[in-house]
Amino acid sequence: MKINLLTFTPVAESINLAVYTEKVENSNPLRLFRNECPQFWEQHPELSDKETLFFSIVHPEGCTGDKYDISIKFDENSRIAKHYFNHLIYNYFKENAAAVGFDFVDNVEVWIKDSNQPHTQTTQFLRFSLVPQYKKVTDSWELLVSYNSISTAYNQSIDSLDIQTERYRVIADNEIVKRKHITPEQKQNIGNIFPIINRELAAELNVSETRPPKENKYLKTRQQIVAFAKNYLFTDNFQAIIKFHKEDFYSFKNPEDNKVTDGSNVLLFGGNSSGFEAYNGIINNGPFRASTKNNLKFFFICHVKDIDVSKRLYNIFFYGANSTLNFNTKNPDGSPKYQQKDIKSDNGITYKTLPQLIKQPFETETNGSITFSNLETAVQEIKTKLSQKNLKNDYNYVAIYISPVRKDDVNSPHHDIYFAIKEMLLEKQITSQVIYKDNPAGNNFRYHLPNIAIALLSKIGGIPWQLNPSRTKNDLIIGVGAFKSEKVGKRYVGSAFCFNQDGIFQNFDCYRDNDLEHLIKDIRKAIGIYLVQNQDQKPKRLIIHYYKTMGKRESKPITDMLYTLGFNIPVFIVTINKTESSDIVAFDSDSADLMPLSGTYVKVGYNQFLLYNNAKYPNSQKYDILFPVKVKISKVVTNGSKEDNQANMPEVREMLNQVYQFSRMYWKSVKQQNLPITIKYPEMVAEIVPHFSDAELPSFGKTNLWFL
Repeated sequence: MKINLLTFTPVAESINLAVYTEKVENSNPLRLFRNECPQFWEQHPELSDKETLFFSIVHPEGCTGDKYDISIKFDENSRIAKHYFNHLIYNYFKENAAAVGFDFVDNVEVWIKDSNQPHTQTTQFLRFSLVPQYKKVTDSWELLVSYNSISTAYNQSIDSLDIQTERYRVIADNEIVKRKHITPEQKQNIGNIFPIINRELAAELNVSETRPPKENKYLKTRQQIVAFAKNYLFTDNFQAIIKFHKEDFYSFKNPEDNKVTDGSNVLLFGGNSSGFEAYNGIINNGPFRASTKNNLKFFFICHVKDIDVSKRLYNIFFYGANSTLNFNTKNPDGSPKYQQKDIKSDNGITYKTLPQLIKQPFETETNGSITFSNLETAVQEIKTKLSQKNLKNDYNYVAIYISPVRKDDVNSPHHDIYFAIKEMLLEKQITSQVIYKDNPAGNNFRYHLPNIAIALLSKIGGIPWQLNPSRTKNDLIIGVGAFKSEKVGKRYVGSAFCFNQDGIFQNFDCYRDNDLEHLIKDIRKAIGIYLVQNQDQKPKRLIIHYYKTMGKRESKPITDMLYTLGFNIPVFIVTINKTESSDIVAFDSDSADLMPLSGTYVKVGYNQFLLYNNAKYPNSQKYDILFPVKVKISKVVTNGSKEDNQANMPEVREMLNQVYQFSRMYWKSVKQQNLPITIKYPEMVAEIVPHFSDAELPSFGKTNLWFL
């Protein structure tokens, strides 16, 4: 197994820096900290009141005050060495590439003109990030080489365009810079400054956005980085500044040892059956557990023009997605009736009815549906009719909302109807399932019915499938995910609480991303619930799956609260990247598609791992190609020693195993997901709740999977 990094030895062992005691106002030089060079501070007692000094490899004019010279050894100060190597790499490619800039995390990004140029209006570029790092994977210096997909620049310069879009980048003098950061020197050659296409510019200039074709990302990524390394890195000129140990990417030893626990991918279904695939398990054996609710009524909400859609959907639910119209047989209302075909189609796929899939009668009420006549007044019409609906106290209700607007059509003036109806129903303690009006008529709807079924079953309290029983049952597990809506303009976080490792969540909430006090309050409340449910047995550990790296500012109030309550238990913070990891990827050279088997993990730093969270097993025939997720694990013990605050390898494996298992509990689709529901579910809540009035989640929504 190979990984996309090259090991190297610096051409020099050290660098001489000029450091200063002050910085120029509004400048942003680099800093040298006392704890990085304690001997230097000892040699200069006049600096005893200074914790930091300032320097700049590129712009020393940003520094002022007293000047000192210091020699920095690369192997002893990798942070400063990385800045120096970035400087060398940037300057080299400014002269030897189409363009150079920085990616979204400030790594050097090299742009190479693509040999494929599909549009005459634009020029297409391949983008590569180069990241120097020290002993993260190997025992030497490393250069991480990442392929960042493609971007395009418009072929007309900015002096010939009246651009209304305010935020975009340009290529100026072979450098990628933001429009607002174009320098006077660069504008001297304004006829050679070209705008880079983003979504807004694509719409304004009427050009197509670059959309990479759907293909095996492993094959494409390896092909691109191998070609880039051969043409641009394995050259005498580049190796004059960075000398590689060998002209090949790093290979792991004994990667077969890095696997999650055997059986972690096993799911339990009805009839004491088990398997790896959710679709086959549900279709062949039924759900793990049906709902305990017997008094359950379904009803439809739709536009008057979509009444026929509701009738079609009703018949599909009742007679199966493979049913067909029989015009010789009528429903009581005179409409043609559906008849069920043989549930086995020609290709062997089984099509069952909704009651068969969810093990629950699909019971409705006569004249129980709600219709509205106008999209402009839809919310008020539904609200009025819902208030008039006779909702029996001893019944639970599920609404099937046939939406005339696609959920992803954010530009529709009626897009917010979806959120208003969701909130309205939650306030009435009604869960709901939303189906776009055109979908039931599509040929592919039969394939989506199992997804609709498991989501509905989850919302009425059933369990589509379950994890294998775990020996550890005394963990309190919290997931925190986030979503930033461009329309709302703010980031919200969602939280989900689980009281053991069975993957069943029992509480949800949503709040602003800076509302740490709310999260701590919810954790305190969850501990109380845990103690009641577990007969005052204290949790052994608090495990937090977090959507970003949790700093001390966020973790300390949590550990302080636990300590105040008398819980001196370890807190494990598991950072899980929301997006798949494409910056660092390991390739299985023995596999044709290069994707490692599901459950493989690769160490890429201190307690940092790539987890291959896919559905590729030794005998699998069909599976999606997914990049790994990046997982970082830290441990905090109040008043603990340095050793106490370091997660050992058995604990690390437990955390990785848990992330892997929780990725298999996603009940919105029968397809395998690569993110655990501890992150995915809260993110889904955080995407919707900001659209609610006062951006608050109704009480019923805190205990129901309404968002699936």
